[in-house]
Amino acid sequence: MKKALSTILGVVLLAACTNLDEQIYSKISKENFFTTEEQFVKYSARAYSSLQHWGTEKSLWTFVIQNTNEVCVPVNPNGGWWDDGRYNEVHVHSISSSNRLLEMAWEYCFNGITACNDVLDMFESVEKDFDAKNRVVAEVKVLRAYYYLCAIDNWGSVPYSVSKKDKNLPEKKDRAFMFKFIEDEITGNIDYLQTDPTPDYYGRITRGTANAILAKLYLNAEKWTGTAKWKEAEEVCNEIITSGKYRLADHYKDNFCVNNENSPEQILAIPYSTVYTTSDHNAFIIYMSTLPADLCTPFGINAQAWDGLCGEPDFLASYDPADTRKKDTWLFGQMYDKDGNPIEYSDGVPYIIDPDMPESVYGKDARRDALQGARIGKWTYQSDGRLTGGQVGMDNDFFLIRYADVVLMYVEALVRQGKTSQAAEVADFKSIRRRAGLEPMTAAELTLDNLYWERAHELAIEGWSRQDMIRFDKFLDAWWAKPAKDASDLILPIPKTAIAANPNLK
Repeated sequence: MKKALSTILGVVLLAACTNLDEQIYSKISKENFFTTEEQFVKYSARAYSSLQHWGTEKSLWTFVIQNTNEVCVPVNPNGGWWDDGRYNEVHVHSISSSNRLLEMAWEYCFNGITACNDVLDMFESVEKDFDAKNRVVAEVKVLRAYYYLCAIDNWGSVPYSVSKKDKNLPEKKDRAFMFKFIEDEITGNIDYLQTDPTPDYYGRITRGTANAILAKLYLNAEKWTGTAKWKEAEEVCNEIITSGKYRLADHYKDNFCVNNENSPEQILAIPYSTVYTTSDHNAFIIYMSTLPADLCTPFGINAQAWDGLCGEPDFLASYDPADTRKKDTWLFGQMYDKDGNPIEYSDGVPYIIDPDMPESVYGKDARRDALQGARIGKWTYQSDGRLTGGQVGMDNDFFLIRYADVVLMYVEALVRQGKTSQAAEVADFKSIRRRAGLEPMTAAELTLDNLYWERAHELAIEGWSRQDMIRFDKFLDAWWAKPAKDASDLILPIPKTAIAANPNLK
């Protein structure tokens, strides 16, 4: 059974009605409650549950995949999804500070940071020190470091706060300051963390998670601070690889199937459920965001999907014809129902999705043809009838970080240091390619450009594409329906709502 994080039970205080002196029949004080690891974990649930907003329709994840060359949201055949141009703004990189998608992306980071601060403030007030407490405190601090990493990745300079006790508005700190803070938070807490990714630690921060976040930090150090840290990235990736705690799944789709919690690749997973994650704040609803409504019934889904997110044609065309990840990631061509029978669009007309779309379909007055644009099919859609609409999340968990990403980061760190021959011989790198139906790259083939596309295809729609495109100097290029941009585009605008709440952000 899938492990899920619990929420803390409320404290019930009962008082007499006629006596002004409070009579407490039941009281759980922090001294009596915070005595076991389980109790600390329950209280930390708020910090972890903030991660679940990742899978909603408006989040940092869906913002990033629209802000890159992976996904677009053209106006659908019914005229929906224009929404005053806010989706178009994200795609063509003309984002206003009042864009609601931008606000939701910001809130993902800073709501998570606030939740971590609240939890840590409570833990700090518990005077007892013991291993379980230190371990959970370390988890929450590293989780907060992850949220801050996402923030500086997208906004550069960000508001810095580590306690709700500070009543002053947070000051804005630059990337160099925040880089050092994130690094110190991880390295200063990593030794307290659980080493083995056991079922009890599913969805929680472990030593492997901390090293993977640290690898992301080091891999982007040159872009973020001007000082390269390729050697440091190599070392932390190598620690994960040689630990023997993780391995590649036998099949690519094992990472994205309905019950994927047993995949050996998961390093940090967000647990989702059709039963427990059923609100617009915590549900994984990619099926609603991408599928055409008329595919729901033949797919066994009891909902009217929104027909929005489509794969960008240029990205679809970038795959090697032999790369099986293209069909494992995108829905295009002849569609089949849950029993494997071909679907018809109308009597005698096969339901064939064309992954190509002219750029002219993207705009306020344009409408995409019903059968144009590949849809997202990376996460298997369950056909048992449990998916019933926009507030019912899927049972598939989302792997924020998985082992294949670590292997590719390791290979990149080697290549960036001129160790290309060594990188080409990394066994798991060869296995990633073979799993996708491709031959391993030779040292001569292992260019930065080829490595970029390998990451793009292996990790498509998993949320790291914007960071990768910037690191590989691709982000300012023109692509489908998006013009070339200048360097100012590398940093997102701070939302108007955030500036209104905190004048320090100006």
